[in-house]
Amino acid sequence: MNDIRRQFRAARNLLLIILPVGIAGIMIIEKFSLVDAAWLLIITLTTIGYGDIVVQSELGKVFIICLVLVGLGSLTFFLSSSFALLFSAESVARRRRTATAKQIAELNNQYIICGSGEMVDKTIGYVLQSAQIRRKQHQDTTFRPIERFFDRLFGDVERGRFLGLRRLVHRLFVFYVNNFVEHMTLLDLLVIVTEDADYAEHLRSAGILVVEGDPTDDDSLRDAGIARAQAIMVMLNHDTEGLLTVLTARNLNPTLYVTAAVIDVELKLKMIRAGANIVIAPYEVASQFLNSATLRPAVNDFFNSVLFDQETNHQVTQLELGDNSPWIGKRIGDLKLRERYSASIVGIRTDDADFVHTPGSGRVLNEDDILLGVAPGLMIPRLQRECRPSGRDVMRFATFQRLVTTRAVKRLDETLDLDESAAAIELMSKHFIICGNDHIIETAARYLDPSRPFVLLSDDHRLTQEWLGRGFRVVRGNPSKEDVLKKAGIERAQAFMISIEDKAAAVLTVLSARSISKSLLISVTATTDDMIEKLHRSGADRVVSPFHVAAQFVLLSTTRPEIAEFLQHVLYNEITGLETAEFYMEDDSPWIGKTIGSLGLAVRYQAGVVGIRRANSMAFSYAPPSTRVVQPHEVLIVVTPMKYFDEMRAEAAGHKDKRPATLRVQIDAQASGAWSRDLIRELIKQHDSS
Repeated sequence: MNDIRRQFRAARNLLLIILPVGIAGIMIIEKFSLVDAAWLLIITLTTIGYGDIVVQSELGKVFIICLVLVGLGSLTFFLSSSFALLFSAESVARRRRTATAKQIAELNNQYIICGSGEMVDKTIGYVLQSAQIRRKQHQDTTFRPIERFFDRLFGDVERGRFLGLRRLVHRLFVFYVNNFVEHMTLLDLLVIVTEDADYAEHLRSAGILVVEGDPTDDDSLRDAGIARAQAIMVMLNHDTEGLLTVLTARNLNPTLYVTAAVIDVELKLKMIRAGANIVIAPYEVASQFLNSATLRPAVNDFFNSVLFDQETNHQVTQLELGDNSPWIGKRIGDLKLRERYSASIVGIRTDDADFVHTPGSGRVLNEDDILLGVAPGLMIPRLQRECRPSGRDVMRFATFQRLVTTRAVKRLDETLDLDESAAAIELMSKHFIICGNDHIIETAARYLDPSRPFVLLSDDHRLTQEWLGRGFRVVRGNPSKEDVLKKAGIERAQAFMISIEDKAAAVLTVLSARSISKSLLISVTATTDDMIEKLHRSGADRVVSPFHVAAQFVLLSTTRPEIAEFLQHVLYNEITGLETAEFYMEDDSPWIGKTIGSLGLAVRYQAGVVGIRRANSMAFSYAPPSTRVVQPHEVLIVVTPMKYFDEMRAEAAGHKDKRPATLRVQIDAQASGAWSRDLIRELIKQHDSS
């Protein structure tokens, strides 16, 4: 590139000498005017040669020959080097950077993502997916009325005569809406800062704004508009660099909302001290999600449907009440949200940073409340406009930092050895088997209570010894072997959680467990994306990808922080004393046939029903009204104080000591049959060789 620049400068300087000398020489020798001399010189050097003006003298001809010999090469060299400079990769990149800088300069309240790699990929993927769905919804809601208008306008006339006009008007309307009607999504406010040049080019090709530079550097963050940004997500491959990026970002913008991801859980507190509002450890989040998917599958599906599933009709949204909100001073029931928007309120973030779950219709709304509502996606923009007519303030709790709390590891005074564990397991039924040997299963077991009906299974000697020391019932052995699974009581178990590093071993374990029990709920982690489908085909009900889950929580914690905080507040929180439980309405449940209001859960247990999973279905009713009648085989999703859980479960079961027949919604008959014998043999060979 430097050689091309030197060639360009040399050719340019030569032309700057040739052109004035040539024009002056022609004027003197041939007595031409300035215009005629310039015209003759240009058409001669460009080899056009119209012949309308020619030299007459011998001296003039010799002079023109000399100009052609020197000037034609210089002009050709100048043009070629000009095109090389103009269309070189470096020039194109420079112009692209200039255009990107201009676009970023026009942004306000943008979201910045720092980093590259799998977790950033997943996060951007969810943003792209959400943007596509939002735009499709926007088009559907905008075009549907005009379609009806066209049908009324042209419906009663001969369509053949007006079909062309109808198509033309419709195309013009579509063009106008797509290009001039604002429908901004998170993708339009997203800026990526990364050092990886190839990754940056990949993102640019997808139409994403990228700043290529070191995220720890002040200039890179300034180029991304850090001073005007609303939030930043730090997801670097090295925790030390992430820590430095958090410090830099906080120094450049004290009001910025900072979300950081760390691999080492021990660094969470340091990240908070450096200025992060929330810190997410991917494997820790994955372990909590895996626990929830196994121990409370209906609760997990309920929150997943309204928080992360883009295709679900209903979504959770934050409705912020500023000083100009017309909702202030009104009761929730007076707003008639269900009748007008098919919406309901599942929680309130109060101005003192506390939460109220499942507020009643008589709750009076106050200034600075943040309502957590569930509504159809198409209704959410209307709800937000009504609750805040002048627009949405930017993250009023931006300086709030979630404290890093450490849950105590529970231990029993009496412990068992392996033989005593085997004897105890023989007496167990409808228990939960926790199986694996990796960091996720180790973290998941840390949150479990040994007094509960858990059986822990692993081929890792260190882990099994640690679990035995805490009082768990433990089986040591290869979990892909049927005899080992039967020692853990797999035929009588209710759910099976698996997290194994070896891919072949994970698939074989799922296959073996499913072949023994068709009613067993199986949850498993996938170390790579290509394993997700394989594990589903082998018979798994839930497949958890650590980086998928972490990316979802990073986005949720950054874009809807109050909802993320509410989820932590009510899902299972020993500090608040709350948990979200699921109550299965078996055929003989005394709650069947009663309305939710008549159960008196709020008065007797300080509990509230946030959702109902319909009978034999994955569909939910969100924040059902008090008049909703409970039906057989439904599952009630209830936020309740932990101290009342056992009493409520006993009441829901008719004071009988029993668990649901199965936690599975339905059995996928094709799952285990999708694998051929040859493929299973190949998996066994891979596993044995490793």
